[in-house]
Amino acid sequence: MTVDELYGQANHRPWEGATGPLRVGPHTWFIGQTWIGVIVLETKEGLVIIDAGLSGQMWHIFESIRKLGYDPEHDIKLCLLSHCHMDHFSGIHILQNYSHPVVYMSEIEKEWPYREDLCNGIPAGLDYYMPFKPDRFFDYSRPLEFGGYSIECVLTPGHTPGTTSFFFEDTDEDTGRTYTIGMHGGLGLNTVTDQNFETAEEASAARAGFRQMLLDVRDRKVDISIANHPDNIHFFDRVTENKKDYRSFIDGTVWARQIDEKLAELDALERDSRFAKKGN
Repeated sequence: MTVDELYGQANHRPWEGATGPLRVGPHTWFIGQTWIGVIVLETKEGLVIIDAGLSGQMWHIFESIRKLGYDPEHDIKLCLLSHCHMDHFSGIHILQNYSHPVVYMSEIEKEWPYREDLCNGIPAGLDYYMPFKPDRFFDYSRPLEFGGYSIECVLTPGHTPGTTSFFFEDTDEDTGRTYTIGMHGGLGLNTVTDQNFETAEEASAARAGFRQMLLDVRDRKVDISIANHPDNIHFFDRVTENKKDYRSFIDGTVWARQIDEKLAELDALERDSRFAKKGN
């Protein structure tokens, strides 16, 4: 399926490919469709949701949260936006008016919610665009403390200028083990393809920045990797029949592997670019 087809399916027919709540850490869940979803973190003070999904997904996300024993109208306290593309924020206007969480995003993209041309314009009919106003901006100099969790918000520009990644520790009280959980905010190379640039210099600078970002975060210690687009980490290769058993996601090699795959894709993109210097 093309991206537009996947977008239309998730937004208009979210029951197709719906995952229900999948436990990916002791108190961490993935909810959405096989193509896209949100992360829900259970804390002592309520739920933290990373991204807001698509507007047409929200009823499914709310129902999945109810299956976890929470009331999405009152229990969603924070929403952390990974980056300002519509497939991650078009549900925010529903979330803000129904659940009223505190919404965080990167200040670098503070104008993006008001400019549809910057938000990964979606073909008419696939989604409903509505600008939103965040409550706060990420402070990249210190962790975000909430509900007994310390969430490190790391600026990882490339996919968008304000793409933000998240790292936190999650403890299983039954075993006493603590795991570092990491989510890269956006690894898509669609923003560094040829059509985004007029000159070789522009393309080279953008791709060099993307490459450096990947290298900067590659060697982080991450026990459990999570994603808003599950295919980035081959997520469903590890889903078991028991959707409450997170142990299959404990794999310290996944984080670096996803970065290496993107580095290889970037190599191929640069090699095949119309800006590449061709040999004789």
